[in-house]
Amino acid sequence: MEYHDALKAFAQCCGETKNEALSVLANIPEGQGHYRLTVKTFKKVLQLALEDQIDADDLEFWATVLLQRNDYEVTEFEGSLYALSDPEIMGGLDKVKIARLLALLD
Repeated sequence: MEYHDALKAFAQCCGETKNEALSVLANIPEGQGHYRLTVKTFKKVLQLALEDQIDADDLEFWATVLLQRNDYEVTEFEGSLYALSDPEIMGGLDKVKIARLLALLD
């Protein structure tokens, strides 16, 4: 998997390819690519959480990685990602809160 493909696959939280993408990202220094998180992608990942395709821990990890890596452009979602990366801020993370966040993106 190429570096840019890994950035995209991880951002989209794509099942089996997510682990391969994470391996690529862990072994290549930052700055080899760039990926801009879109509303569509963010909403898709939140929907995956609502459908139990990813759990709250995966969502928290996803948000943390997107915030920490310079390869991701997430400026317009920083507040939401920060809340997801530290669920205690929101009093925990559950489907009601994820659905509320999803609705705010419409």
